[in-house]
Amino acid sequence: MIDSKLKEIVRWNTELSPALVNKLLSVAQLKTQLKPSEVDGSAIAHQGASFILEGTVAIGMQTPGLKTVNNIVMGKGDWFGNYDNQNTGCTPFFITEIDNVKLIHFSNFDLHRLAQDNIEIYKWFHALSFEAKAKWLQSQLMMSEVKDKRIVYLLIELAAHIPSVLGEIPQIKISQQQISEITGIARQRVNEAIKQLEVENLVELKRNCIYLTDLTGLGHKLDRVDLSIRDPRLLIGH
Repeated sequence: MIDSKLKEIVRWNTELSPALVNKLLSVAQLKTQLKPSEVDGSAIAHQGASFILEGTVAIGMQTPGLKTVNNIVMGKGDWFGNYDNQNTGCTPFFITEIDNVKLIHFSNFDLHRLAQDNIEIYKWFHALSFEAKAKWLQSQLMMSEVKDKRIVYLLIELAAHIPSVLGEIPQIKISQQQISEITGIARQRVNEAIKQLEVENLVELKRNCIYLTDLTGLGHKLDRVDLSIRDPRLLIGH
């Protein structure tokens, strides 16, 4: 059973009865020090709901036959998951761990078992479905932008989620291969885009790490992009 102290940490965005909250906490699983195989392509990615206590992940959605990938960034305090209990054999969601995560996970098996006697749980499902709505809608808008803009948008979204130390240059521990997988953009094109940003002194590239040396200048790259639904620059003081 999850320690009762976690009850103060988990953010219940809808008013559930104390009895149901206790039942949910009784089936909650604390996940720490996860291996890559335990994050992507696992039950955590596709069969349940997870609350991020610490860390950052990028979640991509790609259906069979499509090369393009919609993606969003989730961090501390966010929920992600797939609440569909039907096994269709299609798992379009994949997760890339950017910063080591600590999760509270609720498996679909336990959630749907509880739902049989607690219809109130669907109120919770309904509330969670709106958690990432703005991010997914903005992601869809970004798909119409050129590849360079999509890469910059991802870097700024990551900067908005990963804690930074005042006075230090923000850094993102991510490889170009990971950026390619998250965005669906060919690795060679990712390399070209990052190199150009480096030439413009907006970023500094090191092994599996990108330093955002001029975050304001990087943000200006998105000045003509439609960010009407979600503008991550506002979260980093652009």
